[in-house]
Amino acid sequence: MNIEKKSVFKKISKVNLKSTTTLGITLAVLAAAFSALPNVIPKPLMEGNSDGITPNPLMLVFVIYVINGLFFTPLAGKQSPINKLSKYTIFLLILLGVLETSGTLAYTVGLQDTSALNASVLVNGETVFAILIGITLFKEKLGKREVLPFMLIVSGTVFLPLGSDLYHQNWELSEFVYGDMLILLSGFFYCLDTFIAKKISNSINTRRVVQIMSCSGAVFTLALMLYFEIPFDIAVEQFSIISMVGFLGIGVTMMFFVIALRLIGAVRTVLLYSTSTIFSVIYSTVYLSEAITIINITSVGIVMIGIFALRQKLGSE
Repeated sequence: MNIEKKSVFKKISKVNLKSTTTLGITLAVLAAAFSALPNVIPKPLMEGNSDGITPNPLMLVFVIYVINGLFFTPLAGKQSPINKLSKYTIFLLILLGVLETSGTLAYTVGLQDTSALNASVLVNGETVFAILIGITLFKEKLGKREVLPFMLIVSGTVFLPLGSDLYHQNWELSEFVYGDMLILLSGFFYCLDTFIAKKISNSINTRRVVQIMSCSGAVFTLALMLYFEIPFDIAVEQFSIISMVGFLGIGVTMMFFVIALRLIGAVRTVLLYSTSTIFSVIYSTVYLSEAITIINITSVGIVMIGIFALRQKLGSE
């Protein structure tokens, strides 16, 4: 009887492990697919509508975080109540919101001037910054086998697309190149908030993380709008589109990413989440009808090879 019970328990544990892994992989891929939406969808919104209403990028970002905050506040429920969180944890959550919002804002502004395909590649600068921070702040070192993959990521993310744009702009810092640089800056902000998300992912409920992050992001963008006197001007259809995109691309993405970290670990989550670049390229081609160039394909290919080769290193960042 005891032997039969043990075999039954083993079978159950194997099933649970498989289902947990499958769920984690599914959530990581969905997070990648959803995270690519804000990389593409806002571009035509900032070109205005038939009534001539062109929302400011700050207005778009403000709507994203307000909607997320309103939606995730009731979902957070009574789990991880705010009054029981330490001041340090609350500080990290607010900082997470400010950094996430800064990244979204830099990306949205940059998207105005560059192509969505270009932005999809350049945003991988997050990976480059993560490794550089690990080297400079945490005194980590790249092994001999890690140097080449890292250089591939840098080449595919920065040198190839940025160099190509500079060449086509006669080596001048045009608005197009300026947009590229803002996309790279957004990668830096996203890198910082990933560090924070990993630090607090096991100590607080995921929905609470998204709630506080979104609310602090909304307050931060509201303060910027009031300071720069940005009008609250947005059409109903623009509001509905950016609300849905922001909810899926920021709120749900963050929630799925953090859950996947817990279920399948950092290495596999980072690898699967890196496919967001591929989703962005697909959306840019289908939704915006942007033509894929050899540079785009080469850049994405080089970056993906570098990320796969550095999977252990990236997972530990």
